[in-house]
Amino acid sequence: MKHKTLLAYMLLASPSLFASPYLTISTSTTSRDYPLDSTTPLVVTLNKDKYQLEISAIDRLCNNELPNKVKFNTPVPLLCDKTSTLPLNIRFTGDYAFIYDEKLHTLTFKRQPKKVAKTEFKRPIPNVKCEQLPNQIQTIDLGSSYPDGTQLKDVFSGSVVTVHNGHVSLQPNASSGGLTLLEPVKSVQSNTKFDYRNANIYFVMVDRFNDSNPGAIQPYGRQKDGKDEIGTFHGGDLKGVTEKLDYIKALGTNVIWLSPIVEQVHGFVGGGDSGSFPFYAYHGYWARDFTKIDQSFGNDDDLRQLVSEAHKRGIKVLLDAVINHPGYSTLADLQFDRIDVAKNTHVLPKTWAQWAPKKGENWHNYHININYNSHNWADWWGPDWVRTGLPGYDKPGSSDTTLSLAGLPDFKTESNKTVQPPEFLLNNPGTRVVARDNYTVADYLIEWQTDWVKRFGIDGYRVDTVKHVEGEVWKRLKSEATSSLELWRSENNVEGQPFWMMGEVWGHSAYRSPYFDDGFDALINFDMQKKLDIGAACFSQMADTYQHYANSIQSSPDFNPVSYMSSHDTELFFSRFKDYDMQRNAANALLLSPGAIQVYYGDEVGRNIGPYADDFHQGTRSDMIWELSNDKQKLLKHWETVGQFRDRHPAIGAGKHTVLANDNAYVFSRELGDDKVVIAYFGK
Repeated sequence: MKHKTLLAYMLLASPSLFASPYLTISTSTTSRDYPLDSTTPLVVTLNKDKYQLEISAIDRLCNNELPNKVKFNTPVPLLCDKTSTLPLNIRFTGDYAFIYDEKLHTLTFKRQPKKVAKTEFKRPIPNVKCEQLPNQIQTIDLGSSYPDGTQLKDVFSGSVVTVHNGHVSLQPNASSGGLTLLEPVKSVQSNTKFDYRNANIYFVMVDRFNDSNPGAIQPYGRQKDGKDEIGTFHGGDLKGVTEKLDYIKALGTNVIWLSPIVEQVHGFVGGGDSGSFPFYAYHGYWARDFTKIDQSFGNDDDLRQLVSEAHKRGIKVLLDAVINHPGYSTLADLQFDRIDVAKNTHVLPKTWAQWAPKKGENWHNYHININYNSHNWADWWGPDWVRTGLPGYDKPGSSDTTLSLAGLPDFKTESNKTVQPPEFLLNNPGTRVVARDNYTVADYLIEWQTDWVKRFGIDGYRVDTVKHVEGEVWKRLKSEATSSLELWRSENNVEGQPFWMMGEVWGHSAYRSPYFDDGFDALINFDMQKKLDIGAACFSQMADTYQHYANSIQSSPDFNPVSYMSSHDTELFFSRFKDYDMQRNAANALLLSPGAIQVYYGDEVGRNIGPYADDFHQGTRSDMIWELSNDKQKLLKHWETVGQFRDRHPAIGAGKHTVLANDNAYVFSRELGDDKVVIAYFGK
């Protein structure tokens, strides 16, 4: 009977049996996914760009073949039992409809008429079969998980049960989403040290998290736009993060990932396809000087204090390493660095950073004041450093390592040519950039990144755009960062885990790819966000995913996926359903996943998207919420409970996963050394 029941639960937990097909729409740097419904067209606003479409989870049988070319208003046959990948070139910004035919397994693209009524997109909660939460006390079979007489505590209710004949009886929790978390009352002293496979990483976008000095004026002439402030600096800083370390720790966090804090380009570019807002580098990914902290974020003492206070709380600190590209040119930087490529200077304000569009113009129009045909661009980064579409520079290529991401200059990290840093960088006030003999571009970039480790004891990197830089560069970065951390620790008489590198390989899922051989200890898992839709609707739908992840981790000790529910480049999970129960249930599914997990600031309180004009991803970087409604306080308390449970038990992320056959619940154990927990889901 138990074998039949286990098989039934495995079938019940298989997403492919009940999940709707998914459409994922990606560019080279961003991604969003949507469930496809054959009864309702999916209408999406797309900017002028090149996209990749992926249609997955069609679990029917068919003999379709993908066409070589996609035409609008023409049904495209989709593959069955595998992902259909299609290119889509959008020439005109507007609304586009995707129409899925469930019977024919086709997808039709149509451009919508202008001025389509805008409605807030809210996903329907997935309709999946699920266990129904019983009202009465339930008995569950623990198998041989614990010897008779062991007392176990349910972390939600605090109630204590005693194992008898391998069973315990308890009352299921409705307020926890039907979940029961059992741990021994008397914890066995474990010799297991912190394990990054159980990491609970809290990702902070520094500018949007917490402002320690709200009255401060932004440096470098940075302006407010006086409107929605979509792409301006909001004032979050390193001191603000330090002030909230106790809050972060209470979530069960043991690792913080900070968005890039190095000095950014001073000025703005035009935001969105229509240039409707000034877009500054508040997010940190448009570096100007990799050796300095941006004044908007603080100074060296602020970083030193943050790292020290985090370490006191048992929290490791990751910096975000960007090696593929620097930032754009801006009016403010061209004036500051005296790069003589401006024109129409008689109509520019005295301080170019204060330029604003006039009537009939938008924020893209600042370009008319720049001569992009001038040979004085050689005084910028220079053709030995980057490839870009400027006079005297090599043009970007078409391969992953030579293309220009979002029009950004591409560092020549593959070059063996020795170079000197550009004069504007050597003359930058407060820079640590020094000209070296026989240094290549990669030599400088690695030195600049690892200097932070050597000076501050940084525990690891989150590495940006991994597939766009050669593997040998990443191996060198890992080796030199490891040596730098060992040096810092010896000078400060402390011990700790080896230097750790987590990579972003766009679209990578949970498998051990060759990137792990390039120095990476973990890769971000882009698959989990979609799986959480189903997992939040019914926790037992995670069964196959959990088993797969856990088996992969056990069979490959150097494999570690980092799963997430929200990110700055995809979506906020709360904005998908705008439902606190779904957010709570998604937290259960994420926080109990094998492997490391990443929480995006505000996931724990249901942070929703902010204003974004025609660039959706700006909305995912909305300000952190500190004034909490009753619903948000309740969600936060739940998150803290599950997060701290995970932090207490390395077995959750790193341990062996064993399903315990029960007729009335989805039950499993996780075990690592002496650490063991049992988790039961009784239904919704």
